Amino acid sequence: MNELVINWIIVALIFALSIILLVLFKKRVVFELFNDLIVIHDFAYPANIPNYAIKSITLIDKMPKVTIKSNGYGGIRTRKGIYRIIGGKRVILYVEDFSKSPFIKIETVRENVYINFKNKELTQQLYDEMTKTVKILPETDLADCKFVSTKRSWVIVGIFIAILIVLGAIPAVLI
Repeated sequence: MNELVINWIIVALIFALSIILLVLFKKRVVFELFNDLIVIHDFAYPANIPNYAIKSITLIDKMPKVTIKSNGYGGIRTRKGIYRIIGGKRVILYVEDFSKSPFIKIETVRENVYINFKNKELTQQLYDEMTKTVKILPETDLADCKFVSTKRSWVIVGIFIAILIVLGAIPAVLI
């Protein structure tokens, strides 16, 4: 094969990998609710939030202004991952549409988690289920804990970069 064909194959593979990652990042987040735990199933930002870390669960109409993305995915209206808001506070976002309220705010001892879906009714339904299912403990029973696993997102990025390096090295090896 000549070098041009190999380069086009590499470009096609990189494009296909990028599309696959984009689809996986945009996949809807799934929530499992227990009286002592909220489990968030997400491709890159899974989390287990124990009730001893939850101060409150509220429904709000407006998100705080996001200033910096620390480790996350941001589409036109979507925000998923770890961000900073005005004042520098770290927050975790699972927001499908930043322009549509309401938003679920889970205030924890360490950081806040914001959730919404494009469909207002789905957001309201999840909020209702959370407030019925998850037992909020008194302030005296709360404990600080790190609950969000960010290593998975870094591993995904590392694997993607490694694949790009390997694909980039193929023409040099074949020449």
